[in-house]
Amino acid sequence: MTDESPPFRAEIEEILVNHSSTRFAKVLKGMNRGLTDAEMAKEALAAGEPIRADSNAAVARIVRLTLSDQLVTAPSEAEEQANVFRELLNHRCSPGLLQHITTRLTQLQAVGPNVKMTPLGAGHLGANGASQREKLGPLCPECNQFHSGECL
Repeated sequence: MTDESPPFRAEIEEILVNHSSTRFAKVLKGMNRGLTDAEMAKEALAAGEPIRADSNAAVARIVRLTLSDQLVTAPSEAEEQANVFRELLNHRCSPGLLQHITTRLTQLQAVGPNVKMTPLGAGHLGANGASQREKLGPLCPECNQFHSGECL
């Protein structure tokens, strides 16, 4: 029985953990700390980055699949998984990982035609601070989302 990790897993994890401004990185860090989806959502809310536990669960699933070198099969998930690979393009990668990312993005394009091959770009959670939250209105205590009117 071999104990080999999927190719590039360690490099992908290192990049995400060392560049932790994205939801993927924050969820991976939470997973590595053994937090539940609800605990991660609570931490995110405290940091001014509201996200529901079910959203964390969906991101965690995509991160787990990516680290296990598995691809999603649903077009609705292809863009989300592609965003993990596209985020990696924002950082220094080994030549092997760059080839792996290109291959995976091409495969994901076959699943979801809206998948892009370009770097994801800047994505800093909570970067807009209180001014952005003020535009959104108050945080709903029931669903931890910003919305106007009654909770759906």
